[in-house]
Amino acid sequence: MKHFFVLLITLVSLSAHASLAGDWIGWGTWKFRGEGAGANCNPMKMHWSESADKIAITTGVFDCEVVTMYLDETAWTLKDGKLFDDQNNEVGKYDGSHFEVLMPSPNENTTIQVIVDRAANHYDYQEIWFNQTEKVYVIQGRLFTSGE
Repeated sequence: MKHFFVLLITLVSLSAHASLAGDWIGWGTWKFRGEGAGANCNPMKMHWSESADKIAITTGVFDCEVVTMYLDETAWTLKDGKLFDDQNNEVGKYDGSHFEVLMPSPNENTTIQVIVDRAANHYDYQEIWFNQTEKVYVIQGRLFTSGE
C-alpha cells in the first residue's frame, strides 16, 4: 500500500509540472468549412519551447494530403498565466497543460484560435480559422511526445 501512495504522489507531481516543451508528433484532420471528413494529416509535427516567461512554437509541419502547412516560430510572453503578443496585447492563457490563444491570420478578416490540452504523454491540438460568419478551417490532432 505504501508503494501505491508513493506512485500516486509521483504521478500527481509529474502531471502538475506538465509543459508543452519538446518535440511532438501525431496525426489529425484538416477540414474546410466543415465539409466531409476532411484531409488526413499524417504526420503532424511540432516543436515547442518554454521558459518561465515565454512559450513558443519553434517549428512544425502538418502534412495533410492536398495541403502542407509549415509553422514558423511564433512566441508569446507569459505573465501570471496570461499570454501576450509581441506588442504586449493580452491574447490568451496558459497554465502548463491548457494553452489557448487568439491571433491574426494572413487574411485581415480571419482570426486564428489555437487550443492545446495536455494530458500524460500527449496533447490534443485544435486550430480554428474563423471570420464573423463561419469556421473556415478546423485543424485537429493528437500529438505525442518523442521523449526529447
